[in-house]
Amino acid sequence: METTRIELEREFSVENPIFIEGLAGIGHIGRNVVSYIADHTGAEKIGEITSHHFPPFAMVTDDKTVETIKNTIYELEREDKQDIVLLEGNAQASTPEGHHEVATKVMDIVEELEASQIITVGGYGQGDVVENPEVFGVTTDKDSQEEYKDLGVTFEHDVGQIVGVSGLLLGMGEERGFDGVCVLGETPGFLLSDPKSTEEVLKVVEQMIDVEIDYSDLDEKVNESQDILKKVQNLKQSESPKQEQSSGNTDLGYIG
Repeated sequence: METTRIELEREFSVENPIFIEGLAGIGHIGRNVVSYIADHTGAEKIGEITSHHFPPFAMVTDDKTVETIKNTIYELEREDKQDIVLLEGNAQASTPEGHHEVATKVMDIVEELEASQIITVGGYGQGDVVENPEVFGVTTDKDSQEEYKDLGVTFEHDVGQIVGVSGLLLGMGEERGFDGVCVLGETPGFLLSDPKSTEEVLKVVEQMIDVEIDYSDLDEKVNESQDILKKVQNLKQSESPKQEQSSGNTDLGYIG
């Protein structure tokens, strides 16, 4: 029985595209970035990925109907710029075997399309308030890092692993001979969705793929999230003296 299926509505029209992945994860940064690009560039939906490895629930939409867990594939043809293929979705696999199976299926698409580059997008949770999120980068080869630094990506970070499809696609891509980069938005980790970090990552990715993004839809959400973070920070500061007094130690030795 096939547990992961890719169903295309039609054949791909793109040639040697940039392949961009962003699925649900920490702060939903990956999914938010890629779905925002799809919505604001006129990219066309071309297919879906479904899998028995996805979590066992259905999403409830704004109009109170249900939507099954899936990943959606889009393509964007451009006459004077490089074509783009986008993968976004509201969930990832819930098992290690599932992650590898889905990633392998996706890499088969990347290989079939002879993609010129793989870009994966995710979040890096810090466990504390992040007022000015940075965009961290990891590449398949060190030589390409200088060009990304010019776009605002920093490689001075403590990221030790990239969990899920974002990491697997980069690793599998390197093994199959594809150049790739993963961009990770710094985020507290306790926000269900982090629009501020999403915006910072979008600014980087739009330069990578040469698109123009209208950020007006994000502005209100960014302001709301910053208000929440300020409240959390004030709460932590008010609780800190009590914790220090009870522990007798100003260094708690952990983040959380």
